[in-house]
Amino acid sequence: MLLRRLIHIIVNPTAGNRNRALLDRVVARLRSGGAEVTIEETRAAGHATELARAAARRGEADVIVAAGGDGTINEVARGLVGQGVPLGILPLGTANVLAIEIGLRPQPEEIASMLLGGPAELIGTGLIDGEIFLLMVGIGFDGIVVHGIDPRLKRLWGKGAFVWSGLKEWARGPGRDIRLVVDGREKRAAWAIVTNARNYAGPFVLAPQSDITSPGLTLFLLHDGSRFGFVRFLVALALGCAAKLRSVEALPARHIDVTGPAGLAVEVDGDARGHLPQTIEQGTQFLRLVIPG
Repeated sequence: MLLRRLIHIIVNPTAGNRNRALLDRVVARLRSGGAEVTIEETRAAGHATELARAAARRGEADVIVAAGGDGTINEVARGLVGQGVPLGILPLGTANVLAIEIGLRPQPEEIASMLLGGPAELIGTGLIDGEIFLLMVGIGFDGIVVHGIDPRLKRLWGKGAFVWSGLKEWARGPGRDIRLVVDGREKRAAWAIVTNARNYAGPFVLAPQSDITSPGLTLFLLHDGSRFGFVRFLVALALGCAAKLRSVEALPARHIDVTGPAGLAVEVDGDARGHLPQTIEQGTQFLRLVIPG
């Protein structure tokens, strides 16, 4: 059943080039289903936020769709907080964690059906220095990995670029002395991940008790900073049992001040997001997200 007739798609052309066929097939199915589809392309980092905010304020869309990876989705979501129009996703990225989180497969008919008639659920958000995130914040190892990726290799190799960057960082020695204040308690770790979702880096389940439709952040602290400690954590992550390791501390958190070391790289929803110090908080605003019916 057609619930949405006006569909506005914001495309990251860098991500879209790798999956242009999927984008084209979804658009064709939307139009054949009776929808009017408008497409805008981003030109630079942060542009998707501006486009989403402007489209929402015009009031000419039943859903605003982020077509790209999790970083593009994050940008579009930032433009929709506080707006009435829901967010839809068309996964064209490398990891597509949010798509996996909501059970959306990269199938044109499934994506088009969801955008046309799928329910819009409220999802919880997090904040980093006042800007929302949907999935996770990585401090240390994955932040350095994301910052170190060559964009040309990412376009050519996709996930292979992350693996290559990760291997180089692991060889250098992956652990860092990260200092945090978590709801008033001082903590230290070799690697820190804050998550708002179950999955991390694709299909890997890091926080099995988390649910993106419910508010609440979980902080994971890896205390073993050795190369072997990181390998053990990554293997456990692949097996879905990372939180059970003795070297891992998992705790709910509402306010996290990550104080040092100053200059350490941070990633948010798979994209580079500056350096320490930064403050992470549970979000106070919800966002409407279209999910499969």
